[in-house]
Amino acid sequence: MSKLEKSGNVTILERMNASQIIEEIQRLPEDERGKVLDFVRHQPNAETLEAMREPTDELPRFDTVEDLFKELQS
Repeated sequence: MSKLEKSGNVTILERMNASQIIEEIQRLPEDERGKVLDFVRHQPNAETLEAMREPTDELPRFDTVEDLFKELQS
């Protein structure tokens, strides 16, 4: 039994589709909507998650920024 269940403050949530969630977000006060938008903006998308899983062992390494810029110019 979870702490929430033990406390008696259990809320049953129904499944909502995206349209319903958007409607609920639109009902929020502006500052609360801002918090939701900030949260969503910082969620990685599928492309970012895939890039994070790419192997990096074979990528070139540079000791200095100058070395990196030299490589980029060539």
